[in-house]
Amino acid sequence: MREDEVLKSVRAIFDYGQSDSALIVGNGDDGAVLGPRSELTVLASDMAVEGIHFNFAWSSAMQVGRKVSAANLADICAMGGWPEYFLVALAFPPSFSGQVLELAKGIKTECQRVGVKVIGGDLSRSNEVVISVSAIGRVKTPILRSGAKVGERLFISNLSGFSQVGLSLLKSSSDNQSSAANRARMAHLAPDLDYEKYRKSYEYLSSAIDTSDGLVIDASRIAAASGVGIDIRVEALINAPEFSELESASGSRESALESALYGGEDHLLLATSDAQDFGFLEIGQVIKGDGIYLDGVKTKTSGGYQHSW
Repeated sequence: MREDEVLKSVRAIFDYGQSDSALIVGNGDDGAVLGPRSELTVLASDMAVEGIHFNFAWSSAMQVGRKVSAANLADICAMGGWPEYFLVALAFPPSFSGQVLELAKGIKTECQRVGVKVIGGDLSRSNEVVISVSAIGRVKTPILRSGAKVGERLFISNLSGFSQVGLSLLKSSSDNQSSAANRARMAHLAPDLDYEKYRKSYEYLSSAIDTSDGLVIDASRIAAASGVGIDIRVEALINAPEFSELESASGSRESALESALYGGEDHLLLATSDAQDFGFLEIGQVIKGDGIYLDGVKTKTSGGYQHSW
């Protein structure tokens, strides 16, 4: 199949939604053109590579499309913004050509949850599937990693760790078909994020980050950017309403806690605030000093996921 034929089919999938006065030139030209707006523009980009970020041994093309989209949407939300547009670049081998449209449908499915439009991108040939997304959104007042203040509390939108447990179940080809195990699998394959919950929290947050690499390591990034320490309460994680389900899926309390602290790709909103009761789970406090503490004991941040070369 030639590039023009693929592009025509993909553009047909992304031709949806109402007219948009800010979008002057959309999909189909050498570039998209946006008009001026009253709010600030927030941009983020992310790349997903087959074998590193997703695996077709257990993921469908539709699920990969949703997963990659969710990761980018969460980045915009972590800045206190609301996503509006995607630019999607895709490289793939000939063997994947029959799944390109399913991948596009997965991207569309996730984008439509928040009203995002895909307004352009590129196609290329490669030895494995590589997806690069540039996300564009609007924001009134950006929420930065550097805004945490001593005395504030640490919050997370939901309990972390389900994606890591799901990955472990998929890798081991576990036959555990309990509702908890299936929830964990889906958290890894195509996370079901509560974007509206994120948006409703913005007015309360002093700092925020998307938990792509794990609770401890992402909390350490807030701590470093803000010049503070962060003390995570292990008991708050264990007592969270969802912990029993995480424990059931992982097989033990120790494994569940390890995943909650260090497992990545949950794409939850980790934040600091001096407010209370805005729908997030309170799991710690901002303190004087530096680095991350677990129940008052300083811990290393070598856990979690980081690329290395």
